[in-house]
Amino acid sequence: MIKSFKEIVAEAVVDTSKDPYRLVVLADRPKKLNEKGTSQKIIATAEKLGIETYNVRVNGAFLRRDEDSGVVTIHNERDEKGFELDEDTLVLIRGSVTKKDSYLDLISQIERYGIPTNNTRECIEVCSDKFRTYLRLQEIGMNQPKTVLIPNDEPEVVDGAHEALDNKFPMVLKTLQGAKGVGVLLVETERSLQSTVQLVYKIDPYADILLQEYIESDYDVRVMIVNKEIVGAMKREKLAQDDFRSNIAQGAKAVPVELTELEKDACLRACKGVNGQWVGVDFIPAEDRENEQPYILEVNHSAGTQGISEVVGEDVTKMVLKLYFDRDLWKRQPTECGVLETIEIGKEHEMTVKMDTGNNTSVCSLHAEDIEVKGKKVSWKTEGIKYTYPLKRYVSLLKPAEERPVVEMEVKFLNTTYTQEVGLDKRNQIPFLANRDFMKRANLMINPARKFMLTNKRDEPAEDS
Repeated sequence: MIKSFKEIVAEAVVDTSKDPYRLVVLADRPKKLNEKGTSQKIIATAEKLGIETYNVRVNGAFLRRDEDSGVVTIHNERDEKGFELDEDTLVLIRGSVTKKDSYLDLISQIERYGIPTNNTRECIEVCSDKFRTYLRLQEIGMNQPKTVLIPNDEPEVVDGAHEALDNKFPMVLKTLQGAKGVGVLLVETERSLQSTVQLVYKIDPYADILLQEYIESDYDVRVMIVNKEIVGAMKREKLAQDDFRSNIAQGAKAVPVELTELEKDACLRACKGVNGQWVGVDFIPAEDRENEQPYILEVNHSAGTQGISEVVGEDVTKMVLKLYFDRDLWKRQPTECGVLETIEIGKEHEMTVKMDTGNNTSVCSLHAEDIEVKGKKVSWKTEGIKYTYPLKRYVSLLKPAEERPVVEMEVKFLNTTYTQEVGLDKRNQIPFLANRDFMKRANLMINPARKFMLTNKRDEPAEDS
């Protein structure tokens, strides 16, 4: 059952005095800030909610990590003090941060340090490239206008593009990267298509443009989605009789719209398809809205909130910020590691660990010999080193049918120490088997084709379990 905006707002009532978080708003913007922009609205609203906020202009921004303390800070250009990125910090990314690779690399650095963001770099890059979005949504069977690339202005290439769309003029010409309706043209004839493409490539030989099927409609719909919840929708009517665009930034009128169940489901699927958390999904409704899928146009990783807020009668920015008081919504980009890595247990006892994604048991497993339980303590040897720990409990196995003692140990991986329950058994070649719980806590994504991606290989380690 999909919740209404009002229900989500009601559930978002949080006691903000108890557990405030810290916020970084990372955006690409001119030095003279637009006070009506969503970034500035976020900052002003966060401050009213008691959220400590740092406003970052991505151009010139940088990260630092203190080698002794491990503290990571983010800095605006010429700001030596910066702002600490700790476990209570959330980063909201706004605007066209795909303009430069260095902007995206800053996001990758943030993700590398485990700082949660509202959308990942991958999501941002997919959403910022209209054809890449088209391909991603095509993979999951979304209904979209037919779309083709025009890689250059050679007449036969342009002919091939409009023929792929069955020569049904008018057609929509778009630049791959663009927002607020800029870079979107309606092409009426084959002749005008050829001349427009030639003009675009004369101005910018490295431009990226696509050609898209034109779907006749008096309006399109923008749906705002946060954490798999639809928090608002608005119908955007055409700018004028002779302008097919319907962007609020260009002056289009926004009015309320009631979504059908098919439209709700399609928008949520599109959001999931780009792995987005806070996005805007644009679509053109089908003629039979109750029974036919809408045409998904694009997914926006940095959707504005002003139009949606006016239509639904609630401050969407405030609602989103309050939702993020729930730490369970925070998404950290997982670190890719190999199926085999190196860990430390006890006093710098280094050993090989196998990341077993199929292991859903409640404990990790450690190779142990000469296991001896005396009262509430258990002793054993691993790789010739003797250990004695308090007995935590026993874990029962079906095959073979036996009980194994469980202890609680400190496991160090990538400079972070985790207190983990470990079951003792004879593992032979690879001494430590990590379960799903450990991999989840360490926020790891396993590449089964790689070994020792993040750590050094031990001397003469075993290659298989």
